[in-house]
Amino acid sequence: MPLMGNNNYMVKNLSKDIEDFPNLKKELEKKNKVLPLKYVDEEKAQQIEEEIEEETKEKKPLVDPYRFVGYNPTVIDFIRRCETEKDAKEIIDFLKKKGDLTKEDSVKLLKQLESEGLRSFGEKKQAGFYSKNNE
Repeated sequence: MPLMGNNNYMVKNLSKDIEDFPNLKKELEKKNKVLPLKYVDEEKAQQIEEEIEEETKEKKPLVDPYRFVGYNPTVIDFIRRCETEKDAKEIIDFLKKKGDLTKEDSVKLLKQLESEGLRSFGEKKQAGFYSKNNE
């Protein structure tokens, strides 16, 4: 049975068995063009791969615009927005009084703040951090 030629001929001749393969039947009935495979030497193949890699590198990675939706900032997120250690201490005290931070955790955070400094929690998060990092 020829593989090239009239797709209707193929479907009719395979009609007994083709029902077992509904996706194949749909593809054959679509009559899509078949592209022949072309041999390329090793050098040309390497060049094509490099071009594809270069195109992939140049593209800006897609960022999910909803990745921060429903995100609940942690004490660390609030501390990273602070300008001074005094501001960070106020945040820690406020969250402890509010009940969002245990006494033990507040002691650990204050100890880290005093011994390692404000930026030991990470670089400062600027205003608009979440919207800028969503683009």
